[in-house]
Amino acid sequence: MTRSGKNLTESLIADLACDLPPVKRLAHPAKRLVKWLVIALPVSLALGALVEQQHLALAMERIVDPRILFELAAILLTALSAGYAALCCVQPGRSLRAWMLPIAPFVFWLSLVGENCWRLFEQVGPEQFSFAPHWTCFPSVAATGFAPALVMVVLLKRGAVLTPTLTVALGTLAAAALGAVGLRLYHPPDATALLMLWQLIATVTFLGVAGLGARLWSKRA
Repeated sequence: MTRSGKNLTESLIADLACDLPPVKRLAHPAKRLVKWLVIALPVSLALGALVEQQHLALAMERIVDPRILFELAAILLTALSAGYAALCCVQPGRSLRAWMLPIAPFVFWLSLVGENCWRLFEQVGPEQFSFAPHWTCFPSVAATGFAPALVMVVLLKRGAVLTPTLTVALGTLAAAALGAVGLRLYHPPDATALLMLWQLIATVTFLGVAGLGARLWSKRA
């Protein structure tokens, strides 16, 4: 390339770049995780309380129960580890091995759910115990899961979705677990495996709708 051609190329690059806005570096996943928690958890708890007003007394009893607090800690740890892993997936340069972080707390949470199911089975007997869908649970599931899913989508959209399947799976687990905190506090009488399945289904729905809305919004912008 001649000197004049090189100068012309450099001049063109300079002209194209002169009006570009400065690129803001994506914050550390831990900082974005704190932002997600600070915004989503209070909204989730507030909406859960609004829907389950008749069970606020139950929530007050549960927050002083050491066993319930132990379970809530497992749920919250699952949410935080899965959320951190999901945010790492959309930030180039971060290790994808972060997906392994929520495995242990999630398995522990599942074991507690299984124990709760067994306790309920022993209390009510095989005649009363059922895995049939309870549509009355859906308002509580929707109320507690909406904010965690929506805020998670916004944070994930700011990064580069390099592994869509893994990112969505981790984001869904994180949002479902954070929503389950309020669900465990307000919904009587226990958090069964079926109720957890409803939470996951609702969270996947929220993530899909929010993702579609964000995509449409970006196209219009």
